[in-house]
Order: sequence, then C-alpha cells, then structure tokens
Amino acid sequence: MALSEELKAVYSSNPIATRSYDTLELTHSLFSAPFRVVKDDVSHFFNLATGDPSTVEFVPYGFDIILPDVGSNQQDIKITLDNVSRLPIQELERASALIDEPIIATYRAYIDGSEDPQTTPIRLVLTNITADNYIVTAVATRPDLFKRKFPTGPQSYFDARFKGLTV
Repeated sequence: MALSEELKAVYSSNPIATRSYDTLELTHSLFSAPFRVVKDDVSHFFNLATGDPSTVEFVPYGFDIILPDVGSNQQDIKITLDNVSRLPIQELERASALIDEPIIATYRAYIDGSEDPQTTPIRLVLTNITADNYIVTAVATRPDLFKRKFPTGPQSYFDARFKGLTV
C-alpha cells in the first residue's frame, strides 16, 4: 500500500468531516523512548502497522517536512522540529553517545476514523542535524544502497551503475 484509497479521497476532495494527520517517529537505542509526534494540537492513539492490535500515543508537536524540488537529483527531505520544549535536544544528546548508530525517522499518515496507517511507513535516516533554541533541523535520506545485493544474478550488487535508483 502506498496510499490507501481513503487517504487519496481526503487528499483529492478535502472533505470537511475527515482530516489527515502527519506523524513522525524518531528512534535510537539510546533515546529514553521513541519520540512520536503528530502534527495536530491534541494527542492521538494510532497503530504502528495495519492490523496491529496495540495503539501508541503520538503527542502534538510542531514540525514540518520540506520536500525536495521536483526533478532534483537529490531526493532528501528536510525535517524541522520546534525546540521550545527542549525535548528533541535531550534525546539528541543521548544519541550522540553512540554516533555510529543512525537516528531513524519513520513517517506515517493517518485519517480520522482509523487507527491504522494510511501509507506505507517511510523509514529515513537523519543526517546533518542542527539545533538552536528555537528549531531542530535535519536532512532525512534513504539508507545507502551501495554494496547491497541485487535480487538476481551472480555478483549483482548495487554500485555506481545504479546511482539515482530509488527503491
């Protein structure tokens, strides 16, 4: 599922009775807990996967996702988080003790009336993290595809021949 039919309907017709919700989940082994936020003014309880019987809380938080330019060779996105509560900084400081492990950002979209995600979760790695008293910014990119096995053929690996290939 890339986008559910229900989410497509919300995006295309913008009904008043049904809203969509963007969420981010930031994880790292040294975080005190996964950092789950929803772009709204109230908390929501959602499933992390379709059919998952347990829900988790996404707390309201100011964030923005800035998409790359259409046609750009670089398809990284920029994530900005409000830093007024200082919570993101505390978690980033914990993660800095194990710098070799990336912080994973997972994007999911939800709609009113459903606890299941309406998109396939998009997992990205955070890089180039900067912070000040007001905002935390990071670049979110896909994990490196180079030197990974290609699904068919002997000695088939992703290498320089596949630059620009997205999975």
